[in-house]
Amino acid sequence: MDCPSCEEHIGWDWVEDEEIEPNEVFECPECEESLRYFIDEGTYLGPQHKTVEVVS
Repeated sequence: MDCPSCEEHIGWDWVEDEEIEPNEVFECPECEESLRYFIDEGTYLGPQHKTVEVVS
């Protein structure tokens, strides 16, 4: 996934290593922007679609 603020790639391995759960706020390792990701299940994009958003 890419950070919506700095567009730096954040690997899912890093997310798993940090034990970050969906809807949990975390900081981008590059720009330190507060982010959150969520999983939308059963969309037209496939069985699971992950979205990252900036939390203000």
